[in-house]
Amino acid sequence: MNRNSNVYTVIYATVLTVLVAVLLTVAAVGLAPQQKANSDNEKKQQVLSAVSEKLGKEVTFENAADIWAELKMDENLLAVNVEGTQLEGINVFELVAKQQFAKGQVKQDAQLPVFCANIDGNTYYIMCMYGAGLWDAIWGYIAVDAEGNIAGCSFDHAGETAGLGAKIKDDPAFAEAFIGKNIYKDGELASVAVTKPGKANPYVAGGETVDCITGATKTSDCVSDMIFQSLKGYQNYLLSIKAAPCCETSEMSCCGGEGGCCEGEGEGECCGKCEENSENE
Repeated sequence: MNRNSNVYTVIYATVLTVLVAVLLTVAAVGLAPQQKANSDNEKKQQVLSAVSEKLGKEVTFENAADIWAELKMDENLLAVNVEGTQLEGINVFELVAKQQFAKGQVKQDAQLPVFCANIDGNTYYIMCMYGAGLWDAIWGYIAVDAEGNIAGCSFDHAGETAGLGAKIKDDPAFAEAFIGKNIYKDGELASVAVTKPGKANPYVAGGETVDCITGATKTSDCVSDMIFQSLKGYQNYLLSIKAAPCCETSEMSCCGGEGGCCEGEGEGECCGKCEENSENE
């Protein structure tokens, strides 16, 4: 065949294109398991970073899988809907936060993941967050105990300004400021607002706040709204786990957030799951 002919050029280009396509496909298929493993490990790192202070160590890409296994996280995953009802038959780890939100709010049919971390005898409920930043999407995880005390947060972004809005991820002090804050005010969900110093919580009067990032007020506002809207989606579930008050005159105390003191059923009796007070054991 004449190598200078148009037919030869077309055949050569076609064969070369097909060969390259086959090689790329083989490479993609071969690398897919490792890419999935890396993606899963990165997610584990982000989830566990929300409780790194309780763990007493930094969660890195290298140690995330080991910590995940030590805490038996795969056995302590669940999904809930906006009514707070636990959903069955859900692959919780594979739930994508972005798909549970629309226009900055939790969808009514959302399947919300909850990652329960049992550390030193305490349970921390890690929930996903997602929202719009100044330039692109922002997301993260927030961990609370049954009383609504924040154990930690982790944040990430797709395109916030380096050195300014990007500090939500890059500056550990920003996430650390949330630790110990409470998401309730007089029993009402108040979230924790990100505000200018001295400014009040805009969601509920008297609710807690943390200082915004200097020079990144807009991104800080976006983070504040993301936290509030995300917690709203979980609020019915959070109320279901909130520790019930104990009955002072009872030999039983309510636990597990299931019910409080009942009227007309005997002095100090409790509704729902109960356990003996330690002083009576």
